[in-house]
Amino acid sequence: MNTQSTERPERSERMDFEYSLIDVLALEPEQFPERSAPTLERVLEVIGIVIDDKTSREHLAGEAGGVVDGTSGPRDPLSVPDAVRLAALLGERLDADQSALAAQLLFESELSTGEVIDLHKQYKIPVSHLEDDLLPVRGDGATIWDSWGRSYIDLDSNYSATNLGNSNPELAVGLMNQASLLVSQKEDRIQVARARFLKEIHGMLPEGLDRFYWQNSGGEAVDKTLKVAKAFTAHRGVIAFEGGFHGRTHGAVAVTYNEAYRKPFGLENEDWVHFAEFNNLDSVEKLLKEGKAKTVILELIQGEEGGMRPATPEFAEGLRKLCDDHGAVMIADEVQTGFGRVAEKPGQWFASHRYGVTPDIMAIGKSFGGGYPVTAVVTHGKISDKMVGGYDGSTFGGNPMAMTSALIATRQMKRLDLTRRTVERSKQFADGLSQIDSPAVKGFRTLGLMVAVDLDSADRVPDIQDRMKAHGAHSSLSTGSTLRWMPPLVISPEEVEVVLEAFRAALRETGA
Repeated sequence: MNTQSTERPERSERMDFEYSLIDVLALEPEQFPERSAPTLERVLEVIGIVIDDKTSREHLAGEAGGVVDGTSGPRDPLSVPDAVRLAALLGERLDADQSALAAQLLFESELSTGEVIDLHKQYKIPVSHLEDDLLPVRGDGATIWDSWGRSYIDLDSNYSATNLGNSNPELAVGLMNQASLLVSQKEDRIQVARARFLKEIHGMLPEGLDRFYWQNSGGEAVDKTLKVAKAFTAHRGVIAFEGGFHGRTHGAVAVTYNEAYRKPFGLENEDWVHFAEFNNLDSVEKLLKEGKAKTVILELIQGEEGGMRPATPEFAEGLRKLCDDHGAVMIADEVQTGFGRVAEKPGQWFASHRYGVTPDIMAIGKSFGGGYPVTAVVTHGKISDKMVGGYDGSTFGGNPMAMTSALIATRQMKRLDLTRRTVERSKQFADGLSQIDSPAVKGFRTLGLMVAVDLDSADRVPDIQDRMKAHGAHSSLSTGSTLRWMPPLVISPEEVEVVLEAFRAALRETGA
């Protein structure tokens, strides 16, 4: 479904809401400095949502347009006099439930869906496909709501960044408290927020990995793992893997296998990068014996490009031994797989735990901060001591806001026993998918809550995703003919059933 459709969408129950129409139409700028007043275009959109009868809807829209000062455009913020007149009109014409829902929708977005789409199309550098099929405005756990009041189970979780859910009241309070004290300090300055985190993180990481270099994004963390490894080995060669994906920054994309990501930037023939066959130890050993590299980087479970393809236990264990035998550094990119995402037993916070293999360096991130941008390079002292002052630096890495987020998020992960929940919901997905009998489904994998469903063709994928969305389950991730589902790890049993039923319905509707 498209947000620009003229069809009126189904909408979910509204939440308890404390603001009235006059509150949201004539905002107090001191209370909401991040907002502007609603636009007339958004008010008309909301009228179209809250009133079911077409004639009444159109009549009230006409009245609303007539009470505002005609000197302003439909996408200009309402003046206070216009807001007061509109609030009075809507208060007279809408019943209590309609008024409450209208106030909520205007609070969630003061801009119309069409304006938001147009602004993105006009100003966004097109480095990625613009997803404008819905405009998320609110979240709760594994559920998101769009600008029309429709709810969906979120199967993307922002590439595994929102494992703790799509909103977080505890995080909101903690960030407000920290922002009131100290917003930013450079990475090399000591600070209280980081010290708090360092006292909390122990026990979650593989044994021996206790030195941190904080970053802001996954690709940035991968870049820095390569620098740390090269500083230690004094060798520039790196072995990466076919099907691997490590991010979009210059170094990270250089070790990403898909040439389409590398070639536009002249990175398709780097003499320091050597691609080996995933799950093939011989191809790695050959490169190490030839002296081509002293660093090996991999995703233990290949996500974006590999379609959630796991390393075999033999490969992971053998790779660790090969690195030891040849004096090479093993880097595990756990940006997506970390913090409980791929647990098959309680207590497995990282894919490294799942495989019983400890890398020399890890890149961690995504859900590290509960959705707030914070990542890190993690290693042990023998390697980290080769990095000296001036080798690198970060203005925002590990800033007080990021460290507060990481502290709160890791505390929540442990308190919620998140790895146990992952194991339980993973089994629920596996049980449900195993009962689906359809020629369109060629197989599936549940690696914790990395769920991959292989369809009979890539052409079928967008149709299935659109139909699932119509049944309340939203996903935009796929690799070829493989659907990739990564819901927040706090997804409930009932929400898993919604996803499974949406998938079954989509298959039925496509005749599969």
